[in-house]
Amino acid sequence: MVDSLKEKFPTCLHCLDVEKKFVKLEEAIKKGREEKRIFTSQNKVLNHITFKLSDLDIECIKDVPEGGSWKDIPPEVIKKSKRLERISQTGGRTTLYGRIDYSKPAYTITTYFNRPGNGTYVHPHFNRVISAREAARIQSFPDSYYFYGNKTQLLKQIGNAVPPIMAYQIAEKIISVTKCKTSIDLFCGAGGLTCGFKMAGIKSATLSINNKEIPIICGDITNPEIKDSVIQLGTMGAADIICGGPPCQGFSLAGFRATDDPRNQLFRDFVEVVKAVNPKIVIFENVEGLLSYEGGSVYKEILLLFSELGYNCKGKLLNVSDYGVPQRRKRVIIICTRSEQSYTPEDLFPEVVTPNEAAKTTAYDAIGDLENIDCTPEAIYTNTPEGNYLLALKEKLSIREYLDRCKIKNNDPNISQPSLF
Repeated sequence: MVDSLKEKFPTCLHCLDVEKKFVKLEEAIKKGREEKRIFTSQNKVLNHITFKLSDLDIECIKDVPEGGSWKDIPPEVIKKSKRLERISQTGGRTTLYGRIDYSKPAYTITTYFNRPGNGTYVHPHFNRVISAREAARIQSFPDSYYFYGNKTQLLKQIGNAVPPIMAYQIAEKIISVTKCKTSIDLFCGAGGLTCGFKMAGIKSATLSINNKEIPIICGDITNPEIKDSVIQLGTMGAADIICGGPPCQGFSLAGFRATDDPRNQLFRDFVEVVKAVNPKIVIFENVEGLLSYEGGSVYKEILLLFSELGYNCKGKLLNVSDYGVPQRRKRVIIICTRSEQSYTPEDLFPEVVTPNEAAKTTAYDAIGDLENIDCTPEAIYTNTPEGNYLLALKEKLSIREYLDRCKIKNNDPNISQPSLF
């Protein structure tokens, strides 16, 4: 990989002296691939590890019923936590200290699902937060997808990802309408968008351990040399699509929204790459908070910048639970198409699959089979996978077949109550 990158970008690598970084990255990739090979051959549950809780955390959640939240914590326990006292006095979000309800989609998986006080991350039946694999299941990653790194890195990789099944449907629609099949993924993280696009048949130009065939450029896009190398790769590969979601912490509704967060400006680097590569299609993903950040001015500026480059733009707020994913995760998806194309952004948004509440894929569908498997790196999968969603994640059923079955279930007039699927 390093040699091929040196051949393509010799000046960039020389000026930045990043060869050592690529060597280190290559070593990590080799190690990760070998770990994945060994674990998979032994039928282990990849990344089925959970996170240590304090005694107070456990005391707080033990009285919270399935589907409950901080409101179910006894007053005498609330008095032991200053944070809980503030929440009870001011009325915090009802998802805090929440226990997942098996019969419904889970709430949004974020980068801090390791703490019960940060959202609804407590297992439906056990006094622990969900494991990294259970979070990945709720995010719709295939069971064969291996996350490499320490626990903090796993939290960021899984929590920041675009659910692959959602990405698949966007990519599938793009292929059916435009025939475009080559993309560059920016800010790709663990590769949820890449994974979904790959399953749909779009060849990406980024990412590794789980995608051996894809060349990567690992670096800071604000660095001119790195940005130039990305542009070169996109131009050389004749990329039809540029997609990605710049870091969104500054826009998020889940925590403090910092107006001076430098990450808020990374969308400008995204726009610069688009300008240079001039793809036919742009897919821009971000958090719901982008719509209201700075009174919506940032969102409007993003649309304006793409419009000035010659693109027609359309943004929508999508809830992934409407698309066969067992999670109530709202995300802004902006699709841009070059003005000279015969298709419009509206043509490329996927159709809703599971708008019927009773037909949505549930948390039980995603993680119910892992109940009898301990959260440990040595955990062996001993079950026979059942249910359409699990069969899809086990790659025994194609994503398209799974979505078709979701549609059938959604349109069944006899379904009026949530049922395990």
